Amino acid sequence: MPEQRLRVLVLSELFPNPVRPAFGVFVERQVFHLQSTCDNVVVVPTRVFPHLRLWKHPLRPLRFLNEWRQWRAELKATPTCGEVNGMRVVYPRYTSPPKQVFHALWGFFAYVFLRRRLRALHREQPFDLIHAHYASPCGVIALLAQRWMKVPVVLSVHGSDVTYTAKQNPLDAAIIRWTFRGADVILANSTWTAQQIERYGVKPDKVRLVRLGGNAPASVSTAKLGVRNGATTLLSVANLYQSKGHAYTLRAMRQLIDAGYLLEYIIVGDGPERSNLGKLAEDLKLSGQVRFEGYKAHEDVWPYLAACDILVLPSWVEGFGIAYLEALALGKPAIGCEGTGGPADLKALGDCIELVKPRDVKSLAGALKRLIDDPERCYRMGQVGRRIVAEYFTWEQNAIDTIRIYRQVLDLYR
Repeated sequence: MPEQRLRVLVLSELFPNPVRPAFGVFVERQVFHLQSTCDNVVVVPTRVFPHLRLWKHPLRPLRFLNEWRQWRAELKATPTCGEVNGMRVVYPRYTSPPKQVFHALWGFFAYVFLRRRLRALHREQPFDLIHAHYASPCGVIALLAQRWMKVPVVLSVHGSDVTYTAKQNPLDAAIIRWTFRGADVILANSTWTAQQIERYGVKPDKVRLVRLGGNAPASVSTAKLGVRNGATTLLSVANLYQSKGHAYTLRAMRQLIDAGYLLEYIIVGDGPERSNLGKLAEDLKLSGQVRFEGYKAHEDVWPYLAACDILVLPSWVEGFGIAYLEALALGKPAIGCEGTGGPADLKALGDCIELVKPRDVKSLAGALKRLIDDPERCYRMGQVGRRIVAEYFTWEQNAIDTIRIYRQVLDLYR
């Protein structure tokens, strides 16, 4: 007799929408692959307080107005409900204080706005379980809703809960601890993330490692990328934040070019560091070798991964990093930082990734030089990476592990 399908309420601020189709794609991939065993309803709390970037230009009226219009257009383009790859998705609005003040409080504010909608969804057909992604705000929302839903809460921690929110101030740290304590089980995306969670007083048997997926499409095209013949192509795929390490890659690249290496660097992503990185490239006289490709939908990133020689992402704040997996799935070696989640777990499984010291141009340049000088090792690393992803990091296996934990938690809760 087949097991009964579960009705799951998925809470995640990060989830694709028409404006940002790659936003939280790792959550979307997990939910999509759970559809064979679960009837999922995804609720995406959508904050309407104007972003901090608007308030950086109070003395520049035209810039402020342009930023305001862009923010309003993005909000208007995000529907209140709809479907993503056949999944029912609801995007309720809420507001809260700025993230830079008390991020952990966002869940309490959001719950006030979401409570009525959550009750209506639960009345349609009662949920068996809540799966919240990130302790703030969705973990908080889940625990508040649990009081009347009377169902277990599974919490996925992806990294920023412990690297950012819990470190803002004592109140935020206390709320994160409260959320960790209240969840019935916590899913960690890496060994490093699990260790960080346990530092907040969580017993190890409450934390489960559930690996993410890096499945590549069956066919990936490398057409129309304009890759220059003879150059080693470096690639970064990430939001443009300081912690992602793009600036260190640019400086390491300058050193290698001065030593006679032929390189080009393709940067896929957008963010607050875009102008600073462009200026740095100009200052280093790298404008001809660096291409800023901007934000791309997830399906449009694969050709860049297929066409590159080395994925370079020396991020020093990384719970996991899906880009590493997706590059390895296509047989590309990668570079990450020591002491971070995904790179450390991948390195432990085999020689598929080179680890460098965080914020260290010399270490990064040395790693790049070693890989470029040894194409045979690069090839072997790529093959090892393909095997590791196929064996340990598929979305199909992620769904199997997740549904098993769902059923275990439900058995204990009843």
